[in-house]
Formats: sequence, structure tokens, C-alpha cells
Amino acid sequence: MKRTLIFVLAALAVMAVASTALAEEVPELRGTWQGTSYIHSIDGLVTQEAAMVINVQEGRQFRGYKMWFNDKKILQREVVAGIFDKDGRIYFGEGDRGYAFGYLTGKEKMTINYLESGATAKTIILELERVHFSAGFVEIDKDGDKTIIQSEITTYYPLNAERIIKEADRDNDGKLTMSEWEKWKKGH
Repeated sequence: MKRTLIFVLAALAVMAVASTALAEEVPELRGTWQGTSYIHSIDGLVTQEAAMVINVQEGRQFRGYKMWFNDKKILQREVVAGIFDKDGRIYFGEGDRGYAFGYLTGKEKMTINYLESGATAKTIILELERVHFSAGFVEIDKDGDKTIIQSEITTYYPLNAERIIKEADRDNDGKLTMSEWEKWKKGH
């Protein structure tokens, strides 16, 4: 009887630890998330494309960068770091002015809310979806020269073209072969 009681208590303890571990599972956030930002400031409402790349995740903590085009169509990039808390909320520290918070709205979607105070006060809602780099090499290679360059990639992935070239161009010649593209795409 005593052994049975010890066995039952041990089994219950193992189940409690296992269920706690499952309840605290952290989703995989690494990847490229792209979508629309709705920026509201004293100047009014502006809608534009935006992307966030989360390239490092260690448990609940992560870091990466966000990208957008400014009003002169120049690609901007800002470092972000964040946490995914036990209640499923996402918090980001951005640049030196504001912070953002949000949540996953599905396995492949997230909404982030950004607040900035001071003379340039504004609010931003980012509605992002995980990007799957599905366009094929031949589809991107518009001129058929069996290489793709940044301007061709921009047609399909405007906020990621510079990053893709930088990460995938193994021989640093400014263009990607089909082998370089496929190797990079498998990792993303």
C-alpha cells in the first residue's frame, strides 16, 4: 500500500511538471513577418508596408529588426528586442523612443501596437503575417540570365531584397545563382 501511494504521488508529480511545461510552450517567432502599418500622428493617418525580421530567439526572448520605406522611398531599418510572456503577449523595445506590445492572432499572424510620446507622438498598428518565400527562381529571373539580382527580388519581396542578397550571395558577386537561392530559401 505504501509503495502504491508513493508511486501514485510520483506519477502525479511527473504529470504536473509535464502539463506545466506544455502550458508554457513558446511559439517559434523567428522568420520574416510582413504586412501593413497604420501610423496615426498629428499629420493624420498614413498606411504603408512594413516588415519585421526576428532572427534570434532564446526561449521567450528574441531580437531582430523592423523595416519600412520612409516618405522618400528609402528603406529604413531599426533594431528591436522583445519577449513573449507567459500570457501570450509580445513586448518589443524599439530604438530609443518607444515600445510596442501585441499578440499572435494565429500561428502565422501577429498584431503589434506601438506608442511613441513626446513632440512626435504617434501610434502605429502593425498587422503582420509570416512570409513564406514561395516564389521560384525562374519566376524571379525575369531576364532569363540564370541569375537574380536585387532589383528582380524587389519585385516579389520589396522589404527583404537587400537582406536576401546579403544573406544568400555566398560568392559576394551581387547576384544569386539558382543554387544560392534554393540553399537560402530552405533555411527560411
